[in-house]
Amino acid sequence: MKLKTLYELIVKKAIKEDPRPKSAIDESLKRARSEYRRATGPDKRYFDKERLTNPYSDTRILNGTGNEEIRNVMIGIDIDVGEVLLADRLREKGTKIDLIISHHPNGRAYAQLYDVMNIQPSIWEKYGLKKKVAEGIMKERVQEVFRGVLPRNHTQSLDAAKLLKIPFMCCHTPSDNCVTTHLQKILDSKKPKKLKNVLAILKSIPEYKEGMKVGAGPVLFAGKETDDAGKIFVDMTGGTSGPDKLIPRISQAGVNTLVSMHCRESAYKLAKTEFMNLVIAGHISSDTLGLNLLFDEIEKKEKLKFIECSGFKRIRR
Repeated sequence: MKLKTLYELIVKKAIKEDPRPKSAIDESLKRARSEYRRATGPDKRYFDKERLTNPYSDTRILNGTGNEEIRNVMIGIDIDVGEVLLADRLREKGTKIDLIISHHPNGRAYAQLYDVMNIQPSIWEKYGLKKKVAEGIMKERVQEVFRGVLPRNHTQSLDAAKLLKIPFMCCHTPSDNCVTTHLQKILDSKKPKKLKNVLAILKSIPEYKEGMKVGAGPVLFAGKETDDAGKIFVDMTGGTSGPDKLIPRISQAGVNTLVSMHCRESAYKLAKTEFMNLVIAGHISSDTLGLNLLFDEIEKKEKLKFIECSGFKRIRR
C-alpha cells in the first residue's frame, strides 16, 4: 500500500480506539484549525498542517512523500541512528526495506510530544474527576514535559534516514490508544477480584509472556497479590506519564488499582502513601502489544512483511 494510505489507516484506527469521548477528539481538531486560521507570518508558514486532520501530534510521516509503495517494514520501539544504519546495512545485504517505523516519536513529532498529553484529562473525567480539576493538574505537567523535550536533538535519527534516502515514520499515541482500550476492556470484562488475578490476566497475553522471557514482565509495584483489585484504571496513553497529583485524586474518586506501562519513583512513593495498588505491565511489551493490535487492523487491508528490531516482535491474532 502507499505510505500515505498506511498513515491514514493508522490515524483512523487510533481515533476508533481513543478512550476519550468523540466530542473531545473533535474539540482537539477544532482548536488546531482555529489556531491555524489565526496564525500569521512564519507561524502560519511553518504550522504543522497535519494537526488539522490528525489529533495525534506524535505520529507523523517524517521522511517520504507518501506515494512510496510499502510492503517491507522495519519496525522498532525506538529508532536511533544505529537502527537507521542497520536498515541500510540490511538493504546492502539484500533485505528489502521500504519503510522504517519507530514507535517512540522522532523529529517534529518528538518536539510536539507534550501536545498529546491533553488526552489524559478527558480520560480522568470518566473516573470521576471534574473537568476543571483534571485540566488544572495536567497543565503543570505538560509544561514540564515541554521544557524537558525542547532542548533535545529531535532530528538526529531523521537526518540519518534522509541521508540514506529511507522513508521513515513514527507511530506513538495510535498504538498506545490500542493497548489502553484493549486492556481496559479485558479487565472490565473479567473483573479480577485480587491483584494476583490481574497479574495472571496480563501474564496470559503473548507480548507480556515475551517480556517475562527477558526479565521485564508484569510486576506488582504497590500492594500485595492477595489484596482486592477493586476498580481498575489502565493508564497507558497520552504521550508520557501524567502528574503525580493525579494519584490522590483518582484514589479519592474510587480507583483502587492503576495498571501502567511504567512509573516514576515519585509516583510510586505517592501511590504507597495513598494505599493505591500499582501494577506495572511493562514498557516495551505494552508498546509491542499496542503496535501489534494496530497492525492487525492494518493488515486486514494488505499484508506487510515486518523486520523486527529494537524490542518489537510481531505477534498476529
